[in-house]
Amino acid sequence: MDHPGAALIAPPKPPKIQPLNTADLQLIEQVREELVARGINPPNWREADAEKRRRFFDEVRSILIALGENRSGVNRNAQIITDALSGVGLLDQLLRDPYVEEIFVRNGEVAVEYDGSFYHLGKLADDSYFENLAVHVADQGGATLRGDRPAVLIDLPGGERFTAIVPRLSTEGTAINIRTFGRRVRTLEEMEQSGTFGRVSPTALDILKSAREEGPANSKPGLAQRISALQETPDRFLAWMVSTLAGSLMIAGEMGSGKTTLLNALSGFLPTSAPVAALETFRELEIQHPFLLRAVAPAELSQGTPGVTLDWVLNVIYTRMNPAAVLVGEVVGNEALQFLKAACLGRKALTTIHGGTVEEALMRLEQLALASAPELGLAAVRSMVAMGLDVVALMGRINRSGRVQRTLKAVATIQGLDGNGNYCLKYLYRAEGDEDIPIFEQAYRQMEKLG
Repeated sequence: MDHPGAALIAPPKPPKIQPLNTADLQLIEQVREELVARGINPPNWREADAEKRRRFFDEVRSILIALGENRSGVNRNAQIITDALSGVGLLDQLLRDPYVEEIFVRNGEVAVEYDGSFYHLGKLADDSYFENLAVHVADQGGATLRGDRPAVLIDLPGGERFTAIVPRLSTEGTAINIRTFGRRVRTLEEMEQSGTFGRVSPTALDILKSAREEGPANSKPGLAQRISALQETPDRFLAWMVSTLAGSLMIAGEMGSGKTTLLNALSGFLPTSAPVAALETFRELEIQHPFLLRAVAPAELSQGTPGVTLDWVLNVIYTRMNPAAVLVGEVVGNEALQFLKAACLGRKALTTIHGGTVEEALMRLEQLALASAPELGLAAVRSMVAMGLDVVALMGRINRSGRVQRTLKAVATIQGLDGNGNYCLKYLYRAEGDEDIPIFEQAYRQMEKLG
């Protein structure tokens, strides 16, 4: 840990880490087998004696030399293998950097939150490497990451918080988060210089500029350009809201009204500079995002059936895996309360729900939340809805000349509760609207206040 009074100048970007290739993984296994043959056990990851770790490193190094390893690469490979067998593998290199605040792994892709900024480091190893790593960490911590326990939450020896979800619960490969605490004490002067105490009032244009994609030349157009190309219609407003993560959104409607279709379309506007999580009871969402945590779990389990439910997984993800946005395919059961808790903790949450009107959809959300925790009472749940949920979009089915057309019927913002405890709804759009419905220029200004 740094001295509290020492001012550090942060490097502009996190360190580059050389990915592990197939030969590296084979070498790790080869050395592991040789250590077993020699009766040498790796030091426990909670081992505080630096001398024991140094001796183990020397043993690994000697094995590599005996195997004919090129001397120029011996130290690098010895460190990789030592980390793999006694720490958190390749990720130990990041844990040694005091500016790394959180580590994200998604299907072999690694990213970090580094001194307040999110950076993609690329694919550093096959997913199997990180799945084995997660199992190893669980074993070292006295936990299980197998069978009906596909997630683990463990505190690492240095105080870091390690969370992992593995297949088949995670459908997009192994997902790992390591959150660090107190590894660098910042002075009040540093916080002041970084703008911590300055007044912040970003405009819609400022936020959209920050949402421009920084990807390869063949990546999809930036979000700002895509939104600018849309017409002055409700879809432009919703795309703006999702791209800036300005608020939490619930898409309501009757069965077959196009709720999931709209959520899928809007997911294409999620900023790529932020980690996203998607949860479903069965795979239905089609989300194209470079850093996606995806889980599929049942809403309920029969008594005595091993496994985890959607509300349990949702709780783990929003409390431990730090997604900027959480997408729940459809709220149908106990996960309704977890969805509201996530939204009330500052997460931007998006979901769909059945309901013929905006008011009916809000009532159904209340009923589902109360079913899982009736002791809360309607007033408390309604307060959570009003605090956590910002916008409700209503989809509908309209018969026109014998053909069903799916259409957006309304967009409403929730502006708290009135004196009687009822929702204050402000309709920004109605397909069959009245003359006094505000135009979308006013809606944009209103949504800026939600950011």
